[in-house]
Amino acid sequence: MGVDELAEELYTLPPGDFIAARDRAAAAAPRGERGAIRALRRPSLAAWAVNLLVREDPSRSELLLRLGAELRAAHGQPSGAGRLRELIGQQRQLVAALARRAGQLTADAGRPVSDAVLREVEGTVHAALADPEAARELAGGRLTKALPPPSGFGVLPEATVHQLRPLRPPSGADGSGAAPAGTAGGERRASVTDITERARAQERADRERRLRLREARGEAEELARAARGSAEEATAAERELSAARRRLREAREQVHGLTEELRRAKRSLSAAERAERAARGPAQRARQAAERDRKRAEAARAEADRLAPEAVRRPGRRGRRRPGASS
Repeated sequence: MGVDELAEELYTLPPGDFIAARDRAAAAAPRGERGAIRALRRPSLAAWAVNLLVREDPSRSELLLRLGAELRAAHGQPSGAGRLRELIGQQRQLVAALARRAGQLTADAGRPVSDAVLREVEGTVHAALADPEAARELAGGRLTKALPPPSGFGVLPEATVHQLRPLRPPSGADGSGAAPAGTAGGERRASVTDITERARAQERADRERRLRLREARGEAEELARAARGSAEEATAAERELSAARRRLREAREQVHGLTEELRRAKRSLSAAERAERAARGPAQRARQAAERDRKRAEAARAEADRLAPEAVRRPGRRGRRRPGASS
C-alpha cells in the first residue's frame, strides 16, 4: 500500500486513533516511505468531520465550488440582488445540512463532537464557498485543521468551476466527472437543492434509524430484564434442587443404615430361630421325662400311703404325736 492509499485510510480514523495507526503503518512500510508517512499530521475534530463529509459524497466539494462561484458572480452584479438572496438562502440551507450531517457521521463513528466543533465545520464550508483553493483542499479529504471562515466573497471566473476534481467520482459518473448522458446540454451537475434534499433525506433516514435503534434497545433492555428475572428464578430453583438432592442423599443414607440394621436383625432372628429349633427337642424330652417322674412320684406316694398304719394315716381327735415327744 502506497502513501496515498494509506493516507486515505488514516484520515477516516478518529483523531484519537490517528497517531498510533500512523506510527504502526510507518514501522511496517518500506524505508523510503516511512518519512512521508510520519509527516502526516493528525486532523482536528472539525477537520476530521469535514473529511468524513467529503468521503461520504465527493460531489459535495464540487457543489461548494459551483455555489461559491454563483454567489460571487451574483454579488458582483447590481442587478442580481434577487438571485443573490436566493443563493444566500440555498447557502444557509446547505451549510446547516452539511454541519448536521457531519455531526451524525462523527457520532456513527463513535466520536460525537460538540456544537463548537460543528461551528468550525460550518466555517470550513463557508471558506470552501468563498475560495476555490479552500474548496480544492477540502475535496482532497485530508484536512488537518478547520479552515478559517471568510470575511467576504471575491470574484471568481466561472471557468474555475470545472477545475475541481473530487476525491472519487460521484455516484452515476463515469470516472471523469461527467454526468450520465440524456440530461440537458449533455451533462448536469447536482444542484444545491438536490444536495440539500439528499442531506435532509439522509437526516430523516438517520432519525428513523435512531428511532429503530432506541426501540431495539428498549426491547433488548426489556428482554434483558426478563432474562434477569428468569435467571433469578433459575437460581432459586437450583437452590431448591440442591436442597432436595441433599435431603434425598440423607434419606438414602438413612435407608441404607436401616437396611443394614434390618439385615443384622434378620441374621439375629435366623440364629434365634435355629437355636429355638435346636432347643425344642431337648425341652420336649425334658418335659416328658419330668412328667414321667411326676407320675412315678405320685404313684410312689400313693403306694406309701396305702402301706402306712391306719393310725398314722388317720390320727385321732387329740391330734398327732409330735415326732420325738416323750410318752
